Order: sequence, then structure tokens, then C-alpha cells
Amino acid sequence: MNRFLILSILFLLLGCEQVANEAVKEEKVEVIVYASGELESKQTAIIAPPSISRMWQYQIKQLLPENSQVKKGELLVSFDDKKITDRLFDKQVELDRAQKELDNKKIKEIATEQELILAVAEKEMEFEKAKRKAEIVDNSRSENDRKKSAIDFTVAQNDLFLSQEKLNFHKKNSVLNLKLAQGRVDRLAAEIDDFNKDIERLKVKAPMDGMVIYKANWEGEKPAVGESIQFGQPILELAVIEQMQLKAQVAESDSGKLALGQKVKIILDGTQDQSFSGKVVNLGRVFRNKSPQDKKRILDTIIEFDKTNSSVMLPGMTARIEVITKVLDKALTLPIEAVKDLSDSKMITLESGVEKPVEVAHIIGNKVVLAKGVKQGDVVAL
Repeated sequence: MNRFLILSILFLLLGCEQVANEAVKEEKVEVIVYASGELESKQTAIIAPPSISRMWQYQIKQLLPENSQVKKGELLVSFDDKKITDRLFDKQVELDRAQKELDNKKIKEIATEQELILAVAEKEMEFEKAKRKAEIVDNSRSENDRKKSAIDFTVAQNDLFLSQEKLNFHKKNSVLNLKLAQGRVDRLAAEIDDFNKDIERLKVKAPMDGMVIYKANWEGEKPAVGESIQFGQPILELAVIEQMQLKAQVAESDSGKLALGQKVKIILDGTQDQSFSGKVVNLGRVFRNKSPQDKKRILDTIIEFDKTNSSVMLPGMTARIEVITKVLDKALTLPIEAVKDLSDSKMITLESGVEKPVEVAHIIGNKVVLAKGVKQGDVVAL
């Protein structure tokens, strides 16, 4: 009997339970787009290994600590130069050998030229002697002697011509040989000069003033002394922290609400929620996945600070943004739980129990802004 009485009381209490209601309000509402992003410098310089012939792996020999402030021209990172110094040593030995060969060739060519000059002088003397004999008119000489003198003169003339041609040929050939030898020396000297320049280029210096920020590889690992990296792989970035901006990731559904010049509230994470003001200065043109793991489509948007603070703003810091895209002076609002999301339309239930379709204009936090289907004061069941 007691159990029956208790159940009866419970049913009566349930029957008398009041359904929670909420009246449609008319109020001023700000339509806000929320997003997050990361601070970056407007002016940066990516540092990677220099292009060195026949080098694809670069071992880090010296590396400036991350977050260091550097001036233009200061050493950032140096790479091991043993491969180049070994090639430089071999090339230097080759150059020394080529230089000695050139010096010997010069001495030899000069000596040969002197010998040929002496030979020409000797042939000139023989030529003059034979010429005088051939020009002597003496009736006491026999016909054979005169013919012999003419033949000797012809032979001396030919010998002189040949000796002169040999000297001329030697001079031309000597110039060519010395040019070839000198060219080899110059080529080797140029290669050695290139090696020395490559050794110097392996000491990468700052192209501008800035802060050192390490660049992680595809595995998320940052560079360290002793590690080897591939050619073309960025190892660090120089950032001018006095020129910071925010690169925000705006959801695809919110991207259409943004416009250039819109005011932005920026809240930096990890700085006791310090807030700054800024404006939208660039809207990306291509949507992308937020990350390889997160397929949510986002649009990269650049926010410019009205005023920066280098003492708290550092590249890589995360931040949240709020962009007021529209202000509605007389918006009709309801708690979000008052609207039933059906497949084809959205419905509300009036206090009388009648269901009514409505059109939702905006969802802002835990409330909705209704465009059609209700008026101020309508009481809706939650």
C-alpha cells in the first residue's frame, strides 16, 4: 500500500513539472569570427646550406643558439669543410707541378730559341761567304769552280731560309705551348680560388639583423651540431621581431565573413592573455587542410598589429583572434538549445506546444540570431 502511494505521488509531481521556457529577445549583437594563429615576422631570411659542387650532405660544425640576436655579417652556422680541403690540397699539388712545368718550359723554350738564333747567325755567315764567292769574276777559275760556287751559294741560301723558318716556327710554337701551359696553371689557380671561396661560403653569415629560429625537419627534429643535413634543407630562419604579424587560420565556413581592413582583437597565449588590436591586411586565395592529420579546411589570413611589443612578441607564439564582422542593432535571439536542427529545416516549439519553422541567421556562442519565424516576446520551450 505504501509503495502504491509513493508511486502515485511521483506521477503527480512529474505531471506538474514545468517545462523550461525562454522569451525571444531583441538585443544588440556582434557577429564575431573566432580563429587561432601563429606569430611570424614580416621580414625573414631562410638559411640553408650553400650550393657546393659535388656536395649533397653537409655536417653542422658550429651553430648559433636558438633565439640569439645577431647583426648582419655575424656567423650563423658553419659546415664541415674536410671534403673541400682535401680536394684543395690535391689541386694545390697539381698546381705546383703545373707551375714547375711552366717554368721549365719557359727555360727550355728560351734555350732552344737562343740555339736557333745562333744557327741563323751561322747560316747568315755561310750565306754571305758563299755569296761573295759566287759573285767573284775571275777568268783564272775553271768552269767547274764557278759552277761549284753557284751551287754552294744556292745551298747556303736554302740553309739560311730553313734556319730562319725554324726560328719563326719555334717562336710561334713556343708562344702556343707557353699559352697552353699558362692556361693550365690559370685554370688550376681558378679552381683553387673557387675551393677557398667554397670553404668561406660554408661559414654562413647573417644577411641581416634578426633573431635565430631553428627550422624543424619533416620529422619535427631541429638541427644540432654534428648532424648531417641534405642540400637545400632549411636549418634556421632569421626574423625581425620588431616587425611581427599574425598568420591566422580561418575556418572555410567563416572565410566569407572577412574583409580587408576589418578590425581584429588579438589575444596572445602564454602572456596572461595580453590583448592587442590589429586589422586584416591579406586574405589567402587557396583553402588547405589545417594539417596532415586534421582535414578541416582553412584559409590563411594575415593580421597586422596596430602596435607591436618586441618584449613579449616572439615568432612561433600562438594567439587567438576575434573579428567583429557585423553589428546587429535589433537582433532576435534565443538560446541555442531552443532550436531543433532537423534534416531539412530548423524548428522551435512555442509555449503552447505548437512547432514552428524558423530561419537562423547566425550562431554566436550559445545563442542563435533568428532571421524569420519569430517576433520579440514569443515564448519558446527549451
